[in-house]
Amino acid sequence: MKRGIYFMTFTIVIGIFSLNTAPASVVTDGLVSYWPFDRGYIINKTVKDVWGDNNGTISGNPKVVPGQVGEALAFDGAGDFVNLTTLGDFGRQFGTSSFEAWIKTTNKKDWMTLINTHGTKCPYWGIELNGFNNEFRFEIIEGILYDYLSIGGPEGCVGHGGGSSTEIFDGEWHHIVYTYDYVIHEGGRGNGKEVSYIDGVSRPIGKSAFSGVDRAFLPFTAPVYLGARKFPGKAQGYFTGMIDEVRFYNRPLTADEVIQNFESTQPYNIAPKGKLSTVWATLKTQL
Repeated sequence: MKRGIYFMTFTIVIGIFSLNTAPASVVTDGLVSYWPFDRGYIINKTVKDVWGDNNGTISGNPKVVPGQVGEALAFDGAGDFVNLTTLGDFGRQFGTSSFEAWIKTTNKKDWMTLINTHGTKCPYWGIELNGFNNEFRFEIIEGILYDYLSIGGPEGCVGHGGGSSTEIFDGEWHHIVYTYDYVIHEGGRGNGKEVSYIDGVSRPIGKSAFSGVDRAFLPFTAPVYLGARKFPGKAQGYFTGMIDEVRFYNRPLTADEVIQNFESTQPYNIAPKGKLSTVWATLKTQL
């Protein structure tokens, strides 16, 4: 009888534990920072990083609105953005990392920035829509999603960018993920690949290689701006639309993990969801 009770208890514990690690939950392995933009995590102009130490600061007056998961921020395209800080030392890990967000927009004509960090020198990185803007060229390309990335070194920046047309400007929510997987070899030469995902479907950007002396991924020297680009010295390229569930990882997510996050509908809850040891202790006292 007692053995049967223990078996039933073990079965219950495993069942409860499984519920708390269900595939619908967000991947946390390698998670560095996470801004859910739910009202409870926004105090005055401060946006809480619920996983890391990089609380953001709001500029302008973006509104808290119903989001894809919980709530989101709505940007008016005329002065709204969020300063997510320089993310500490995360720039050094950017060669093997992932960026993720949900976005909703109908603006397919005006150049705008989803996210960007760009100081007066290396490193820089960003994702723009409807065109691109760098020191050498500015071009409007309606309906394009464009990303760029640099690797620093004593000889200056080496980097690349690329984009393609997408169907994400339809006023519906779309899940955007960029994964980076670079290896820097002894001496500074390196190679790697980037993969983007839209609504869980991969869009390989391609492989690339770079050369030079002592190439390295470096800490960001300028803050990461969500919803605008601030270079040189003033904000521009304001985002028009909504942004939700922004996350950085210190490793490239797998295709299955991207799908897991895409399918997740659970708003972030800072309270523990019932650890196995706590559940076991509770049940044990009832035997």
